[in-house]
Amino acid sequence: MKKIIISLLLASIALVSCEKYETYKEVNNDFKANFDAFWKMVDEQYCYLDYKNIDWDAVYDEMLPRVEAAKTEQEFFNVLESSLDYLRDGHVWMISPFKTYSCDTFKIDENGEKYPENFNASVIRENYLKERFVTMASGIVFGEIERDGHSYAYIFYKAFDSFWEAADYKYIEPIIERTEGIIFDIRNNPGGSGEIGLNLAGNWFDEKTHVGYHAIKNGKGHNDYSELQALYCRPTSHKWSNKKTMLLTNRGVYSTANLFTCALKHAKNVTQIGGISGGGGAMPMTHYLPNGWLVVFPANMLFDVNKQHIENGIAPDIEVTCTDEEFDAGVDAIVERALTELMK
Repeated sequence: MKKIIISLLLASIALVSCEKYETYKEVNNDFKANFDAFWKMVDEQYCYLDYKNIDWDAVYDEMLPRVEAAKTEQEFFNVLESSLDYLRDGHVWMISPFKTYSCDTFKIDENGEKYPENFNASVIRENYLKERFVTMASGIVFGEIERDGHSYAYIFYKAFDSFWEAADYKYIEPIIERTEGIIFDIRNNPGGSGEIGLNLAGNWFDEKTHVGYHAIKNGKGHNDYSELQALYCRPTSHKWSNKKTMLLTNRGVYSTANLFTCALKHAKNVTQIGGISGGGGAMPMTHYLPNGWLVVFPANMLFDVNKQHIENGIAPDIEVTCTDEEFDAGVDAIVERALTELMK
């Protein structure tokens, strides 16, 4: 029986955390009945149908002939999979005893082209940090990048899945203190705990700062959701607000990493460089079909301080794209631009 680990985090907005869910035993395997239940479930409870201009009625009409033609569970699963692709939402999953689906269509742009990868970890380690880096047990990679007589702290954070401990800061902060600025790299960070994200972002603030809103889907209508509730970053004991910081992003920056990026838009010393983030401003909720399959999709929404959705990503202050030719030559164009900005 397949299982999924889903993070339900941050009491006020709860993004994604670690609670295990398991599919029920099969109860009703009638494909048409399950499709109708699936369609109604998404229609009434998914929070972004209108915002994303998804014609869910048209999806029903398109998929029904395939449902009626399906002969096996695998074929029926593929129909639901095609339906969920229309949501373009990385917080969408479906689990059956024989297959797991996760949505990655948010990585495809409006022209049907895949967003640039814009990240190569080996290039960073081999051509920028060389031997001057440390990988913490928590997954944090950090060190120094030197350029033209200047030195900058480099921190790569792969996922918001554990609080930064005193030991992490013990080793990282001496580098921050002795260098002239920070390159904080969250490219390909899929998210994790919203609480961890806002807490870490607090390192760059000197006072409590309003950074966004959240709302919860609370009715069957496409636009039925609660009043907006404000989100704040609160300063921590780690004062990084006096260090010029470059935040590196790409389309793989998702969920809590996207919220973190939104929050740091309000830090006076932070500049976002690279590609647009992946988005993901929602709390996944679990649902079961009559046949026992698990379906997960968002039921709340995140907004910036201007009450604009952040579901589709946060645009960088300075857009930079890395090419394969540059990576082959050992060059990371996003890091290079970050260094240029730090040296200004």
